[in-house]
Amino acid sequence: MQYPITLQTVDNRFLISIDKDFIEQDFVFELMNYIRIEYLAKKVNFDESIEILAEEIKANWWDKNKSRLLNPEL
Repeated sequence: MQYPITLQTVDNRFLISIDKDFIEQDFVFELMNYIRIEYLAKKVNFDESIEILAEEIKANWWDKNKSRLLNPEL
């Protein structure tokens, strides 16, 4: 039985082969972009303070926008 996705390891690389009939090209590009972002995020090595700042930013944004989003007719 042939699988639509195969993974091979060659030296220090993964080679992924995907049947074109299984996944659309746009999805593959999105997936590759996600992998690139994950790679870059791991290289940055943020400390815990950045996560605290991110939570504060999200909380402030939600406080300012929740009424607009929960009551769209306003």
